Amino acid sequence: MHQLNTEKSHQHVLVSTQNERCSLTLDLNGGAITDFHLIPNKVNPLSFAFTKDQMPENNKAGAAYQGHFLCLGRWGEPSAGEMKAGLPNHGEIANIPWNEIETHQDTILHMQTNALLEGLSIQRKIVLDQHEAIFIVKEKVVNINPLGRLFSMVQHPTLAAPFLDNQIIVNSNASIGFDQQDYQDIANHTIQWHNDSIAWNNSTRTNHFTERTDIVRSFQVDANSSYGWITAYSPSSNILIGYIWPRADYPWVHIWENVKDDNLIYMGLEFGDTAIHQPFSEIIKTAVNLFGESTVGFIDAGETIEKKYISFIAEPELEFNGITDVVIENGKINLLTPDNNSSITLSIDSTLLYELST
Repeated sequence: MHQLNTEKSHQHVLVSTQNERCSLTLDLNGGAITDFHLIPNKVNPLSFAFTKDQMPENNKAGAAYQGHFLCLGRWGEPSAGEMKAGLPNHGEIANIPWNEIETHQDTILHMQTNALLEGLSIQRKIVLDQHEAIFIVKEKVVNINPLGRLFSMVQHPTLAAPFLDNQIIVNSNASIGFDQQDYQDIANHTIQWHNDSIAWNNSTRTNHFTERTDIVRSFQVDANSSYGWITAYSPSSNILIGYIWPRADYPWVHIWENVKDDNLIYMGLEFGDTAIHQPFSEIIKTAVNLFGESTVGFIDAGETIEKKYISFIAEPELEFNGITDVVIENGKINLLTPDNNSSITLSIDSTLLYELST
């Protein structure tokens, strides 16, 4: 059975769809994916939600951050002049209402919005697999202004309790990177992603974060890979959530960790086309190219840019200890594990395969 529902409340306009395996919900106020969970297991990895009070001052008039939201136009704070002109942090797209477009197809969602301050229009198509807990998102962004502009597009899936705790295991095909606190001297502060030591409570990590409550580290996606990927596994709920995307669309991975009293409160599994979490003026002054990769995008007047990604949820077998690689072939997503005994295979239906290849 598949179904499509729209639910309105004072602050939220929720659109949801489901198949026999999973349920997916979006909020048209801000356009975030707020819930993605398996039908038998109700744990929602994307339960993160800021209150209005937690939002930056220049964002409080609009939607609050929640779930998986999209940073479009910019990633992080605008410049002083842009802020004075009304631009919110992380771009206007996540702060304004979206419109649902009727499709008459119960596992396909269409939505769009126009960010007039950013000068950007976006159309989003979401296709939920007919059987598996997999969906694909395709987003077309158009510059509706008569001038080209610097441009950032960063996906911001954000984890919270009960899925998230200190035992979270995160894997990715990330490579060389840096801590955003060192962005002005990256050459002398590079770090390397290691999949064999990424449980959050690993001693080498907690020692590094002792006196910090917010940490953002950024990594280049493996330069030899066609796809970027990231997964997060919660041993307490036995749920694995993951994302896969064309590397050409999003060559950077960012891990945001919010820590309080030595406990992990929020974690962002971010991926995007931008590397430095600063206003454009600071990016230009610091580095427009890093590790052979552009650190910021550009969208010309009237140009359309399309990007896509896949998301999935699975329940691993017992003794699961993380992902070493993700391979898409023969209509399947193969999630490989260190011993290959607990590897996971997800079948993709023909509709999603078509969306992935076009």
